[in-house]
Amino acid sequence: MSRRFNTAGPNDPARHHTVPALSRVPGVREIIEQGSYFILHAPRQTGKTTALLDLAAALNREGKYVAAVLSLEPGAALTSIDAAELAMLDSWRYDLAAYLPADVSVPRWPDAPQGNRIGAALSAFAQEAPRPLVILLDGLDSLSRDVRSSLVRQIRAGKLRRPRAFPWSIGFASVREPRELEAGQAPPSSRAPASSTGLDAEVLTLQGFSRSEVATLLQGLEERTGLELLPGAVERAHELTQGHPFLVNALAQRIADGADGRKGPLTAVDIERAKDLLLDRRGGLLDEISDRMRDGKLRAALEQILAESQREPPAEDLRGGIDLGLVRRMPDGTIALANPIFHALVARLLPGAVRSVFPVGQPAWVGPDGRLDTDRLLEAFLDFWRRHGDALFSSAPYGELSPLVLTAFLNRVVKSGGLIERVYAIGRGRMDVCIRQGGAAVALVVKVRRDRDPDPIPEGLSQVDEALARLGIENGWLVVFDRRKGVSPVSQRLGAAKEKTPAGREVVLVRA
Repeated sequence: MSRRFNTAGPNDPARHHTVPALSRVPGVREIIEQGSYFILHAPRQTGKTTALLDLAAALNREGKYVAAVLSLEPGAALTSIDAAELAMLDSWRYDLAAYLPADVSVPRWPDAPQGNRIGAALSAFAQEAPRPLVILLDGLDSLSRDVRSSLVRQIRAGKLRRPRAFPWSIGFASVREPRELEAGQAPPSSRAPASSTGLDAEVLTLQGFSRSEVATLLQGLEERTGLELLPGAVERAHELTQGHPFLVNALAQRIADGADGRKGPLTAVDIERAKDLLLDRRGGLLDEISDRMRDGKLRAALEQILAESQREPPAEDLRGGIDLGLVRRMPDGTIALANPIFHALVARLLPGAVRSVFPVGQPAWVGPDGRLDTDRLLEAFLDFWRRHGDALFSSAPYGELSPLVLTAFLNRVVKSGGLIERVYAIGRGRMDVCIRQGGAAVALVVKVRRDRDPDPIPEGLSQVDEALARLGIENGWLVVFDRRKGVSPVSQRLGAAKEKTPAGREVVLVRA
């Protein structure tokens, strides 16, 4: 049976191309050896369940422990502690029958009163097990507050009976961190102690795939297609996804599905085309993100992030985006879109009012030979911005959305057969874009000038030099959107002129 790239549910190495999940959870073995508890935290569809299943399988193979993964999801829709306990215990019998080693029998759950059934069941299981018991509970955040609180109290009470009459170690998988489970809100910049749940548990964060793990997974493309995978394809896949497991698998599956009859190696261009196809067709997590963005508070927060506003959106407005891994806190403490694919998806969906005014039809910037005509592309943008810039500045939810407007305008290049090869924010007020079509290319550095900002042009010209050198192309623009109060209307100040960069390159400076 041919293996696929998995974008739904936990990985099965027999059916799916797989990255060893335990390499993404360093330190978990030491925690189990110490008899400690842990909470594995990560957004949705990043591999938490796969990691728990891999961990249980490894522990059972080694023969030192009895390990089992038990889902808390059957209790998720129930607010009654009584009903939730019964639903979970009934489901656990089937989980154990599927995954326990051959020398371990599925236990019979003892009779116990409401609010003590889980603790009594785990105690009975630990006493019957031939080796110390490790229990891995999946979906802690799915339970209602009352049911979760009861579960935690029962586990805390049973901990003193380890290892003979209670599990030696217990792990939990959760979309949210311990403090978030209690507060019901996004995490602040400082991390809360893990004991805020009432559990003395280590908090482990499941990271995205590293570059080497992306390479390991994408080797499955060579297995599926028989085509060589070039290093540039791996680099581009990691850059676009930032190692998000769903996105890496989705890109790879798009390429594999369209590889019949293909000749030649797989390159970064193939990754780019798969990205565009993924954004066009969506599915899975991308559909879920689209649905969540109907929430007005989340939409407003994402508009603020895209605009690189100096204000951080309210934490409660970002809750859905954090759960989905759509946004994340950066090392400098700011909130940003988690990767360029999510950036492109949100830019397509927001803001609708901006996208609706873009011209339609075959773009004039595609020449008869199919090559990008950068002079006509510049003319088209200047004409559009001259007619619509003032209205967009006044009607956009945030005045700093001008770089997003340019990105959305240039996305039409994709529809005409070109590629937007790079779209990513670099610090406050700057965005880099590279457009390629028919063998021609242009690199853009986009900056925003706000009140009290210094003149961004000298720094911007140096940044254009850097972009052109990095990309190996000659054509470059520096686009500066002036958002200072009191400046003249767009229609009066708009213009483009040639400028020299510090390295002596002749580029276009667009004052918008």
